[in-house]
Amino acid sequence: MFIRLVGVFEVRDDSGRDCTPRGAKARAILAMLCQTPDRRRARRWLEARLWSDRGAEQASGSLRQALMEIRKALNGEADRLETDRDTVRLTGVVTDLERDSAASINALQSGREFLEGIDIIDQAFEDWLRDERARVESQLGIRRPDQARMSVSQTARLPFVIRMGGLPPGLGAFAGRALADAIGRLLAEFAHIDVYGSGGTPIPPDLPREGMALHVEGAEIQDRVHVLVSLSSIANGQIIWNQRAAIPLAEADFIGAGDLPPLVYQAADAALAHFPQLPECQDGPRRANALIANALTEMFSYDGGRLRKADRLLAEAGEIASSARIYAWRVLVRQIMYVERTEPDYPRLTQEIDDYSRKALELSKANPLVLSLVGLARVMIDENPDAGAVLARDALALSPYNAHAHLAQAAALGRMGDQIASLEAARRGAEIAARTAHVHWWEALSGLVAMRSENYTAAIAHYEAAHYRAPGFRAAMRHLLFLYLWAGERDKASRVYKALLRAEPDFTVDRILSEPDYPAVTLRRSGLLERFGGDVDGL
Repeated sequence: MFIRLVGVFEVRDDSGRDCTPRGAKARAILAMLCQTPDRRRARRWLEARLWSDRGAEQASGSLRQALMEIRKALNGEADRLETDRDTVRLTGVVTDLERDSAASINALQSGREFLEGIDIIDQAFEDWLRDERARVESQLGIRRPDQARMSVSQTARLPFVIRMGGLPPGLGAFAGRALADAIGRLLAEFAHIDVYGSGGTPIPPDLPREGMALHVEGAEIQDRVHVLVSLSSIANGQIIWNQRAAIPLAEADFIGAGDLPPLVYQAADAALAHFPQLPECQDGPRRANALIANALTEMFSYDGGRLRKADRLLAEAGEIASSARIYAWRVLVRQIMYVERTEPDYPRLTQEIDDYSRKALELSKANPLVLSLVGLARVMIDENPDAGAVLARDALALSPYNAHAHLAQAAALGRMGDQIASLEAARRGAEIAARTAHVHWWEALSGLVAMRSENYTAAIAHYEAAHYRAPGFRAAMRHLLFLYLWAGERDKASRVYKALLRAEPDFTVDRILSEPDYPAVTLRRSGLLERFGGDVDGL
């Protein structure tokens, strides 16, 4: 059995079947056993690293549940995990560090990390992970270049400070900390920031009064932690954004249930949107974040001129602070240009999408946003769902709260023929992004998936949600035109047809049917064009 420790954690049996447990603590147990010379650890040792805030009886019960999860994931290989009253042992495994140390060295030097993406809010585990990462790099002889110790004001990275208020003890405190850390990690995917206070780490006393502060406080009421989350400017203390939510502690996966996932995404989106208003982002290197935020506003207008402006803003941001995320955002701009037919040179667009995708992946250091946006383009533009599925899988493993990762997964599953799972992933992305201004992007893909499964009633609902939120979104209007005709709603079809002609004056049914590059593959394959195309001229 093979276990990958560098990069995204992975377990595969001898036939290559993926046996990776879903839970972070189950994965951590396997990693801890792998990093012990005889693959054996005392139960008390594991409990002290993963459940240090719980009593002995509760920690012991939690360990038993995690071991059950591991055995279930290993399935036919479950006997490789041996346990008795005092110890846990793993047998018959080899890790990437043992099988191919040269590849592990290359991966670490290119920016990957040991146990990448396994985030557990427990100081004892964090201490072990920090020490183990240092030990692994020392053993492999890796010498990372010293981080440039420029003053904060000389870098493009903006301070993002996590401050915890009063929270109920036990699970309530854990949930609040997990929420705060998740917001910081997600925002770090989107923009150039340095997060301080994550995982309860001390905040440097000499940090300048710049950037943003995230404050989380709450109280437990009837098996729910009711939290208040707020963002403020560090410079003047002004509240930028705040939101209340309830986290259901009774849920088995309360971190992934209820209001928490959409709250994480909404908070990160609100922080990014506010960068242009911060005085420290008006000039100098910090302006890169403001340019990214302004570009997102322009690109989701779907207007040709504003899409070109979005790309200019991102190009300017790239000159200030070149990064994988900027190349990935430029991939998304071009994908929207392609779908909305705002540029006549399709070959140039597709070539630039490929060029920027490659550059983004080269620089990404496994940034989940980059994996998600490139994965979506691989599916929608290159029609390569296999590549998109791999990138989406890795993005979701690293960042389950990133709605773009769910969108990429939905697109890949849809092209691979699993329409039920595809619609579920698209709707999950829409749920997470529901409180943001750009949720129409997720609603449109949900409509596309519903179209592929011939669930036209659901497709109408999703496309209407996209159209009402973004009236200039051509892709939504094209599909609604024929869906309304299918439903016998001629008045609605007439209204959307007139709006489509204003946005796309050269639109004709014949162009969809005769031009293979016209971005309406699902509509073309649905049969609706042949059935109702003759009715369009009479609207």
